[in-house]
Formats: sequence, C-alpha cells, structure tokens
Amino acid sequence: MKRTLAFTVIVLFFLFSAEARLFAAPKRISLVMDGSDEALPGCFNNICAEGLKTAQKRFGARKLEISFYNALNSREKRLPLLREAAKESDIVIVSSAAYNEYLTTVVREFPSCLFVTLHENSTEGAVEVAFREEEGGFLAGVLAAMMTERDNLPEINSEKIVGIIMGKNDAVAERFRSGFAAGAWYVSPEVKVLSAYTGDFTDREKAAGIAVDMKRKGADIIFLPCGEAALGAVFEAEQTGFFTIAVDSELEKKYPKAVLTSVVKRTGYVIYKIAEEFVGGRIKPDEVRKIVMSLGIAEDCIDISTWTREAKNNIPGDIRTAVEEVDEKIEKGLIVIKEIESGSIKDK
Repeated sequence: MKRTLAFTVIVLFFLFSAEARLFAAPKRISLVMDGSDEALPGCFNNICAEGLKTAQKRFGARKLEISFYNALNSREKRLPLLREAAKESDIVIVSSAAYNEYLTTVVREFPSCLFVTLHENSTEGAVEVAFREEEGGFLAGVLAAMMTERDNLPEINSEKIVGIIMGKNDAVAERFRSGFAAGAWYVSPEVKVLSAYTGDFTDREKAAGIAVDMKRKGADIIFLPCGEAALGAVFEAEQTGFFTIAVDSELEKKYPKAVLTSVVKRTGYVIYKIAEEFVGGRIKPDEVRKIVMSLGIAEDCIDISTWTREAKNNIPGDIRTAVEEVDEKIEKGLIVIKEIESGSIKDK
C-alpha cells in the first residue's frame, strides 16, 4: 500500500509580479502550535516539530533557522505569539485552527512574512494546507465495521456498534466523523456509529469516560481523532478489553493490545517539504498570493497503517486485504467520499 511520496500543490492564485527580495542567510521558519506540548512523543505537535527539525538537520542551521511557539491552550497567548513568530520569521507555519481569528490581522501587520496553515483559512495571502481527513476516516470506518462483525474475537461483542471520539467540533473533526460513518456504512448499513467530543485535545480523563460509556452501549471499536486525549481511551481499552484506532502516530506499536492500527497524517513530511522548497528558492514569500495544497491518500500524506507488525497481528488477513483494496479505490478516484448529515450519526 505504501507508494512513492508525492507533493501535490494545487495553485489557485500565484505570482505577485514583483521582484523577488533577497533573503539573508539563514532563512527563518517558525512553527506556531496550540494544545499538547510538542515534546510529547507521537502527538500531532511533536510530529509537526520533528518535521521542521529534520529539515534543519538536512540543510544545517546556517541555512535554516527554526523556532517553536506554543500557546498551550491559552487564548490570551495566541495573538502575541503569532505576532512574535511573524516578527522573527520569513515563513510562519500554523498548526492549529485556534489562531484563525487572529490570522488576518497579523498577515496585514507583517506583509513580508508568508503564513502557512495546516488547515483551511479564509485569509488572503495565507497558504492553506488542507488534508482530506475524510479519506483516513473512511478507511478507519471500513476497518471498524469489518472488525465489529467478527464476534469470534474476545474483544468483539455480538452488536454491530462502533464509535468515534473527537476533540473540538470543527471542520477537521467533521471530516473525520463523516468519513468514518461513510466507511462503516459502506461495509454494512446496519452498523451503528456513536460519536462524541472531548472539547479539547488534552483531556485524557474525559476521553476515557466517553470510551467507557460507548463500550457500555455496545461499541467494541472506537476511532480516536482527539489528539493527546486519545491516550485516556487507549489506557481504558487496555484495562477493560476493547479495540481503538489511533490517529497521527502508529500507537499500535506501543499499545498492541488496545490499538488495532492508526490513521497517519504525514504532517511532518509536509512541513519538511515546505522547508525544502523554501531553502531551495522555489517558495518566495513576496510572490505568493494564495496557494491551496490538497493532500490525501493519492499524495501519500494520509493513510492507515495496516502494514505494521502489530496491525498484522491484530487484524485478520482478509480484512487487511479488503481495507487495502478500498484504499486503492480511493486513490484512483473510484470511491468519492461525500459529507454525511450530522443528524444521521448518533451522538453519545
């Protein structure tokens, strides 16, 4: 299922028809985050930070200077941090949509700085990296539905019920949610999908409580696109005997009894490529007006890790083969995932 990495850029508005300014070495890139501490291995912010660190190792500190800013869920810190990053940088990569409300203001204040968001934005002059989370969610839904029908496994009960726990109720969560439900119903319309939100991406206790409640209602496979909070549900799964599907990093390697497999968004790779293009002179902040990068399975920027040893041990071979076939159909455009009405998915 693994393919050659690609970096597809869909250019909507490009070239500003002005002389490119000359950048003094080193070139400067900042990563602005919110939520989990980027030092926590395997969390979304850690993956983003590691991508930028890898770029600096590749090109050297003399060519690329990097900085990290994290508001750690403090609303008061977000605007000052964004301004500070813009003041000290040529490119600011924003990993959290929590900064969107300040983006237009800061872009206007620092016109020579290029802003790149790892989510949708409505700001003129900011690059938008849009992951097709619905594709990863669809694969997770296919896997969950196929697994919940295998009641010969000790962790699987006789009911066809699966669940999804998300962080904040935003566009990314809705894409995961819609894709997950669509994937489950692609396998069987009889599968019931439960959904709930923790409200943030760090509350492990709340995620654990939601998981316990979903298990009580019959869910035996729970998808966890809720950041660091997912670990609470994973720990509960280890103790009480149900399966989860993780997101961002391959948690099945660390928690093979609780995590079937993981939906992986390769944000670190995307950040590395942005740095590579910038250092190589192919991204010039003064010339960019608006670019949208749409990244998913076809670009090898989102997928489900059915190839890890732990996933192979957890998932029957015929189900892994079936999931891989669905993956290929999405890549080739034979399956197009549409948004599902929220009311058709049962909230916890």
